[in-house]
Amino acid sequence: MDGKSFENRRPDVIKETHMFNTKTVLAAASLAVLTAAGLGSASADPWDHRWDRDGWRAHERYERMEHRAFVNRWRVAEALRFHRFEVVSDPFFLHGRYVVRAHDRFGRPVLVEVNPYSGAFVRIL
Repeated sequence: MDGKSFENRRPDVIKETHMFNTKTVLAAASLAVLTAAGLGSASADPWDHRWDRDGWRAHERYERMEHRAFVNRWRVAEALRFHRFEVVSDPFFLHGRYVVRAHDRFGRPVLVEVNPYSGAFVRIL
């Protein structure tokens, strides 16, 4: 380089470069402070402190309690008669659901899911 290119630089370019460096240093320092504060507050309380997380939802709860006795099939038939279903078979498990073959009020065959512990009607499959 001939050295003349540095002489011809405008003085405001140097000021802008200095300002850019100051803003970059300030941004990096604030990011470091926020990161340190964020990590400290995040580790204060674990995310899994509640029992309704980690698979303990109401629709999964009865599938995990295998030590409880299942409801009597007469109770299932009584509950389904209340919903105008005619029971055709005994209750059985199908893909993790307690299911009963039944006929609806129009005589169509349907599969009805029931709660295995209370015998309550859940839905039509």
